[in-house]
Amino acid sequence: MKRMKLTSQRQVLTGTLLITLISVASPVSVFMVVLSFFNMESAAYWLIIGISAAIPLLIAPPIALIALSLLRMISETIEKVDAVVRRDPLTGVSTRAFFLEQVREHLANGGAFLMIDADHFKSINDTDGHDVGDAVLRRIAEIMSLSMDHAPGRALIGRLGGEEFGVFLEKANEEQAALFAAAVGSAIRLKAQKIPGCESAVTVSIGVAVHAAGDRLEQTMKRADVALYQAKNAGRDRFILSGSAQDVPARLPQSKAG
Repeated sequence: MKRMKLTSQRQVLTGTLLITLISVASPVSVFMVVLSFFNMESAAYWLIIGISAAIPLLIAPPIALIALSLLRMISETIEKVDAVVRRDPLTGVSTRAFFLEQVREHLANGGAFLMIDADHFKSINDTDGHDVGDAVLRRIAEIMSLSMDHAPGRALIGRLGGEEFGVFLEKANEEQAALFAAAVGSAIRLKAQKIPGCESAVTVSIGVAVHAAGDRLEQTMKRADVALYQAKNAGRDRFILSGSAQDVPARLPQSKAG
């Protein structure tokens, strides 16, 4: 069931007017029909009609205004709570819980899960400051979000925690996921180097796992996580495909994967 939303004062006033009109029209219409069966003098007739209109006209507007104003406040509060639940306040991408919920909704269609981690992030925080670290995460998220436009199909992105992000490419096969990972790594390597106050090169390591039918999401994420740590141990600033890391250089010579 779709929730009614009131997000502006104009909607409140419009709703108040409509409720008032209905409140007045209903009793007036009823009395006019009933009184049409009686022979009444014009003055008495219009007196009754006037009273039937005046009572709801006095009562309906303030009650409707208060009720709709409260509904507007509730709607705005719900919108703010939804924003907090769904959007990471620092980077603007989906929160971990909302991201994984979305992934589960599309998991039956298959696809690839990418675990993406900022390289040497602790060093950036310690050397340049947490404000610079925050700017680095925002820039990485921005570049990744723009990369979603070039994904092979539906793409979902979320912040898993700290400096770690997740991407799910619905229906993507291994080759498509590898191409996307290479493109994201390259984009961040090239476009995240002019962050004020950041003296370090900004790169990411990526672990990629294609979801296997019958597996749980947690199993696919675990394989992507293992591949991510392989990429870290191999020197960072690269991606590793779960179970097929040795095939990457031959198919993607422009990548640093190995």
